[in-house]
Amino acid sequence: MNKTNYDGALPRYAQIKRWIEQQIGVGRWQPGDTLPPEKELATLLQVSPLTVSRALQWLAREGVVVRKRRYGTVIAAHLPSHLTEQEANLLIAVAGGGARYEFDFYVGALHRGIQSRLPSPAFPVRWLDYDKQTIQRAIDQSSHTGILAITPDPHDIPWLTNLYRKGAPVVVLGASGDENWELPFVDSDNEGGARQAIQWLVEAGHERFIGLFAYPHMYNTQDRWRGFREALRDAQVPEENVWTFCATGLDNFEEPIRDTIRTLLKMPNPPTALVAGGFYLALIALQIAYEMERRVPDDLSVIGFDDPPSAALSVPALTTLRQPLEEMGAQAVDILLSLLRGQTNIQKQVRLPLELVHRNSATIPARLNNND
Repeated sequence: MNKTNYDGALPRYAQIKRWIEQQIGVGRWQPGDTLPPEKELATLLQVSPLTVSRALQWLAREGVVVRKRRYGTVIAAHLPSHLTEQEANLLIAVAGGGARYEFDFYVGALHRGIQSRLPSPAFPVRWLDYDKQTIQRAIDQSSHTGILAITPDPHDIPWLTNLYRKGAPVVVLGASGDENWELPFVDSDNEGGARQAIQWLVEAGHERFIGLFAYPHMYNTQDRWRGFREALRDAQVPEENVWTFCATGLDNFEEPIRDTIRTLLKMPNPPTALVAGGFYLALIALQIAYEMERRVPDDLSVIGFDDPPSAALSVPALTTLRQPLEEMGAQAVDILLSLLRGQTNIQKQVRLPLELVHRNSATIPARLNNND
């Protein structure tokens, strides 16, 4: 129940009773805790103090609370079994339903972080695809169901925002928007990560750059693209020394983009640094450099995003921006559990910094090495 969205089929005092039981069930109030005064609860729930009093009297008869004169209403030390056994439900929405998360580096790392914060190993969790009907049905069946939405497609954001406005606890994991974005989220600072890569390359002496991205409609791509372009502008790198490409996807990486990059690498004064907005894009860059007989990093420095175990096994080992995926998953669950408990005084939007992991695919330009 949204605190201000009452069901006309039930008396309001019965709905207040159920809401208080839900707060106890998800751990917001523990045995021995003193509830807020009746007037404060009435203001919070937008009902009369008499309605709150009737709900508390009912709870007292069932042994859920103890009402003490001049002290207040206290959660009973020994709660009825229907409350002690009540738990929140967690729905994790992700493309494909997470069926193979143990084989997926990105989702698998998020999953480990999620598991680390769940109240118990048996905490009920369902992995679902972005099936709106299934998710809505789960919300209707349980009023304390939380939704963790992993890297949602932008067209799903209005629907998730509508659920959140109606009172459903929703946290987005691995995506975020601008200042008008309403949803709670935990994301990595993708724009800051791209800036960090460019700053390192500029300080190393690079002057001509390629940016390689994919999936232009996704929020992370937009953030990385923006960080790449703005960092170069801040460094006063001329526009004619910057080439950016954005493929529609990775399954059939566009051959015209490959051809253009090959042409650039054959120029008399070619680009010497490439920032790839993803791990597989970095591998494509290494492949193109190998085809063109360009040495990495001497002729072309390559920096990617994400750090699966295979990044250290590429030839050369990839310099990359590591997202704090496990910490992202953990913090997303913390926010979601707080929302389920009705807590509002929490930080609901979090961006975590990325780490630039230095390996062998990026160095100072060869022209500078040759001058030493």
